[in-house]
Amino acid sequence: MGKKRKLPKERIKQELNELSVRANKKEVKILGLVSEEIEANSKVPNMNPYVALKYFKSDWQCFSDWESQELKEFSSFLEVLSKHTWQQVYNTGSKIPKHGLAYTKYEIDEIKSEGIKSRLKSVEKEISEDINFFELRINQNKLRVHGFQSQSAFFLVVLDRNHEAFPM
Repeated sequence: MGKKRKLPKERIKQELNELSVRANKKEVKILGLVSEEIEANSKVPNMNPYVALKYFKSDWQCFSDWESQELKEFSSFLEVLSKHTWQQVYNTGSKIPKHGLAYTKYEIDEIKSEGIKSRLKSVEKEISEDINFFELRINQNKLRVHGFQSQSAFFLVVLDRNHEAFPM
């Protein structure tokens, strides 16, 4: 048997540091990332949200389940959301009275619908434990969406056509 070789720990650590992902300025702007260069001047609350569907659970409710008018309201929601900053979105969540997007942060176990709860829990296992889930209002009636924020992205996880997570 040959001589046992030691792993070059310092060299491995150096190579890992060199493998960091870098985004150019255009990608930073497109994806709404906070780069080291602009972090001191521009924080996430001042950035405009956009919707990402990476974690979307269509097995609960899909856009094909929605009526034409509801889809139009969702399109309007996308437009309204993109014209806000995250800070403005947070400000819509005041308790008395909620208004506009009605940002509502919650714990998954508070959700009344087992279907919505199970899908959010499945996503929770895939992301950082310090991420908070919340609900946004699409209209004044029942249409809601549930998800979480990372950087400037709103990751839409579940559609809630009938406000089943927190029935009135």
